[in-house]
Amino acid sequence: MLIQIHPVNPEKRILKKIADNLKKGKIYIFPTDTVYAFVCGFDQPKAIEQLYKIKNMDEKQYLSLICKDISMAGKYARFIPDEVFKFMKSHTPGPYTFILPASKEMNRRGMGKRKEVGIRFIKSPLFTMLFEVGEIETPFISTSVREVEAYVTHPEVLDKVYGHLVEAVIDGGPRKNLYSTIIDCTDGMKIIRKGKGEVPELGYFPEMFERE
Repeated sequence: MLIQIHPVNPEKRILKKIADNLKKGKIYIFPTDTVYAFVCGFDQPKAIEQLYKIKNMDEKQYLSLICKDISMAGKYARFIPDEVFKFMKSHTPGPYTFILPASKEMNRRGMGKRKEVGIRFIKSPLFTMLFEVGEIETPFISTSVREVEAYVTHPEVLDKVYGHLVEAVIDGGPRKNLYSTIIDCTDGMKIIRKGKGEVPELGYFPEMFERE
């Protein structure tokens, strides 16, 4: 099922229903500031298990947390170094995934014990208002929908392929498969995947990379 939502002023009624369903363990496909992603609630181990099955992922692979703000992220990262905190303040929300040491809060979820956690702050009115309207105080769990052979992903295709496995696909229109820039912040700041987010401090500009 496809759900239409206004991209700038999402309808609160629709968001409230989605938030309630996420709290009940439902899975959705959302458009993000990069690609489409599978999303479920944080305290939903059965939904998290289903995410691994849908993507045929090894359970040792990481899923990401979508956090409302740095304060929320601080509960699930054991610490955030000063240089990383400053970068987050100046560059987020945006197309970055931060790998940080995981706090004990991560040990009680459906992802087993984790030494590290991937954290995202997505630039999208949809997620900003979803946290607010749904009164959600925990992160969302997410993993990208990878369409390896396609440069552009269409929501109609996602609905056809995954519609029977998720509650719904949120229609954000066609999306280029440009992923987030992953930055390992466990020991300094190191780019481990070049993506959409530029990191001039580390000598990475997406425009230059895309021309290579």
